[in-house]
Amino acid sequence: MKSRQQGQIKMSIAAAILASMLMGCATPTTGPINPRPEEPVESAENVDDLVSEAETIDVESEDAEMSLGEGPKVKVAILLPLSGPVSGTGKALLNAATMAVFDAYDPRIALLPYDTKADEETTEEAIKKALYDGADIILGPLLSENVKIAGAYARASDVPLIGFSNDYTAAAPGQYVLGFLPENEVRRIVNYAAAAGKQEFAGLFPEGRYGDQVREAYGRAVNANGAVLSTLETYANDAEAMFDPVKSLAEYDARRRAHRNEVRFLESLNDDMTDEIVEKLSDSEVLGDLPFDTVIVPEGGALLRTLAPLLPFYEINPEQIKVLGTGLWNDESLLKEPPLYGAWFAAPEPEAPKSFMENYQRMFGAEPPRIATISYDAMSLVSILVREGMSEQNQRIDASDSGRSAIFSNEKLTDPNGFVGIDGLFRLLADGTNERALAILEISPGSFDILEPAPQEFPAFGLDVRQAALPNND
Repeated sequence: MKSRQQGQIKMSIAAAILASMLMGCATPTTGPINPRPEEPVESAENVDDLVSEAETIDVESEDAEMSLGEGPKVKVAILLPLSGPVSGTGKALLNAATMAVFDAYDPRIALLPYDTKADEETTEEAIKKALYDGADIILGPLLSENVKIAGAYARASDVPLIGFSNDYTAAAPGQYVLGFLPENEVRRIVNYAAAAGKQEFAGLFPEGRYGDQVREAYGRAVNANGAVLSTLETYANDAEAMFDPVKSLAEYDARRRAHRNEVRFLESLNDDMTDEIVEKLSDSEVLGDLPFDTVIVPEGGALLRTLAPLLPFYEINPEQIKVLGTGLWNDESLLKEPPLYGAWFAAPEPEAPKSFMENYQRMFGAEPPRIATISYDAMSLVSILVREGMSEQNQRIDASDSGRSAIFSNEKLTDPNGFVGIDGLFRLLADGTNERALAILEISPGSFDILEPAPQEFPAFGLDVRQAALPNND
């Protein structure tokens, strides 16, 4: 039987979710920034869903509760898709933020959720409502376009926003993105590969914004290391559309013709020595080396599991060509993919995120999406700044607007030393992007092996991911 303490913890989490949700549903009665009455930001159905989730947590202690305390509150608005097509992810991010509130156990913090439905119009109404409710800082939204919409309103009100997008185009001064930027991952892995002696880089990129981001960052990182950018291919996001681009990257047809011509020529000589050579050539279907020693494949999930076997199938030999990836590879299902064994990618060191995922599953009975750590770290960062903003005289937060602004000033948020979260060391930069200290991981059967640990501190100067990367600055 579970202990009373475990029951109290679970009850506190449930109370936090319910109390936070209800605070977020308060509707202003006057004022210029009021959501449209015919399209409320929070629906009763959505509130009931979250209340139901809180009630289904296994609770043994009926008298346990989470006190919000008295005195001035720091209002932390969190904008997430709590209903609609991606509500599962939104609710998981809310759960993670609630975990961070509980871990901080700071009664001065009030977490106020607002539903964006992942819809641009609803996001606009949500941010208006959050600002009207007096939010001191905004966490979220999740999607890039929603971050841009909410950020415009937040910046106009001089309220900082930390979005969960991984798209640098959603960043601006005072409007931060905390998602894993592919530019950081690409820079880190290319620097490592170049330091390991790789000098000729090819790429296989998916169509769309993410593929374009990686392609641009890859070119900058390769050039910054004085290496050669070789063959680049693009494929449609469809398993059947991957064959021809991989075949083209491998120069398969030309190399196969060269192989056949060589075999025919040697067979025409009809002597014992050439027969031995022909026998060795039979181990392969192609002849000749490729013009690259490294290839990046920024894909994930089912499409990566389809794409990876095509590389050796079209004679891109993993013993000769090093395969690189991005943070999309931070997926334990890839540990069962032999074509990727020995491949490298940059990501947080695995242990701390794994522990968080296990704790989340114990509390909420479901496995969270990998990006749940971003929400937890964002809320933890807020808690750190609130704690550091305490008055030395009375150990309370200054209730004035100036006091609250100082807590979340751009200077505080962009501390060059950074912050340590579940995913390791990170810092927000003045342009709104972020920089992360990442490890180099290698895929092996059953594990991600750490080839190089994540740096423990940042260099003296930050990195603007929209500028050319400097070599060896990890």
